[in-house]
Amino acid sequence: METKSSRGGSLRARVTKLLAAILLVTLASIGLAAAVGRWTGRAFDTLLEDNAACYAVQDALKAESKAFARYVREPSQESWQTYSDACHASEVSLAALPDDCAKIGEERYARTWNLTQGYAGYCQYRDAFLQMQPTAENYVDQMYRVMDLQDYLAEYALRLTEATLEQQSTAYRERSSRLNDLPWLYAGLFVIDVLLMAVILRLLATTVVAPLLGLAQASRSIAAHDFSGGDLPVKSSDEVGQLTDTFNRMKHAMADHIDTLNALHREEMRNLGLEKDLEHTRLEVLKSQVNPHFLFNTLNMISCMARLEDAAATDEMIVRLGSLFRHNLRTKEQKITLEEEMEGLDDYIYLQQMRFDGRITVEKQILVDPAAVTLPSFTLQPIVENAFSHGLKACEEGGRILLRAWQKDGVLVLTVADNGKGMTEAELAALKEKIAQSEATGKSIGLGNISRRVAMLYPGEPGQAGGAMRVYSRPGHGTVVRFDIPQTQNRSKEAER
Repeated sequence: METKSSRGGSLRARVTKLLAAILLVTLASIGLAAAVGRWTGRAFDTLLEDNAACYAVQDALKAESKAFARYVREPSQESWQTYSDACHASEVSLAALPDDCAKIGEERYARTWNLTQGYAGYCQYRDAFLQMQPTAENYVDQMYRVMDLQDYLAEYALRLTEATLEQQSTAYRERSSRLNDLPWLYAGLFVIDVLLMAVILRLLATTVVAPLLGLAQASRSIAAHDFSGGDLPVKSSDEVGQLTDTFNRMKHAMADHIDTLNALHREEMRNLGLEKDLEHTRLEVLKSQVNPHFLFNTLNMISCMARLEDAAATDEMIVRLGSLFRHNLRTKEQKITLEEEMEGLDDYIYLQQMRFDGRITVEKQILVDPAAVTLPSFTLQPIVENAFSHGLKACEEGGRILLRAWQKDGVLVLTVADNGKGMTEAELAALKEKIAQSEATGKSIGLGNISRRVAMLYPGEPGQAGGAMRVYSRPGHGTVVRFDIPQTQNRSKEAER
């Protein structure tokens, strides 16, 4: 089926095209500016290099003339070395002059040729004069001849420099006239960018901002529980239009959902009394479901010991097991004293210690009057059973369970700790998730049932925390289960209720 999205253009696609156009214009401006900069830079570099080469020739010829005059006046090894270095510098500077006629033009090429050829002829006169003896008849005439040639070379170098400057000045004026047009080009590109951005802003204002403002206003109305407003108009088929259409449908669905929740809440209030009775039934089921593995292992162990030991130990174990069954069956109330809870727990611990051959020790630190504090019935035995079965069963070297009870600020605190294998963070998180699901659904008779009963039987007074069960564990360090049970409620009132 054809949708609005398939028939209309996407807002994202349109904005992307406009942004791409802006990017291309910007890149073109940057590329043009970079190209002009490189072109101008190369031109100025060539100009400076040519001028520097001409000035280097002038300086070298002047230095050679001075070194020549000094050597003629004061012949020495030092003046000869200075003169030789100056001659070498002149040759190097002349060799560095550009001599490509196509690049430097005919006039500069001619003056460069005259200078280099004139220097070659000057070198012959200069070297011939230096071979003469000062007492020679024409020694002075030859010396002045060499100096005149030096003046001519200086004049040639000066004319070459002037020609170079004139040529570069003309080239610079031509390039400058071209560069004067660049600001207009950049201004045109800038105007194009501004127009494209204005189009984008207008597009966003009409297709995004205005519909989103309408959505915000409608959302505030819904937050105030006002569903009487009409549907928002869907003016486009792009993403914002789809969002608006989805919002309209979500508003209708939310209104229907709230009506359904109100009906369910009324039904839940009617079933609240039945839920309390159901919790009592779950407790009875928990008591009746004695772990079959535990019963089998205990009876099997009793049978074996009956064959291996005297009847006294077997008799004690049977008595303890019967006492445990009688305690579980005779306990009918949902709340009992800690003393009553410990009676059945002591029998269970004795049987488990016999099962594990004394490898697991149980310590109790009861810092309250057991007969004066209450807790939900059948709370500690499942926790201790978990410590034996899950935490310490695999410990070959034995283990330890510590049961502590104390009272703080009117709250009974019970902890059952073992030094077993413990749980990883992932395992502990999974256990807490199962407990939370059990509290919500009431479908478990394990830790979730205990946590649920503690929370329901001790909801807490206004401004005070209610009853709670927490589990802490670390791999290799064991597990701790803690109960916080307020003692402010009167037990007789709970029994009457």
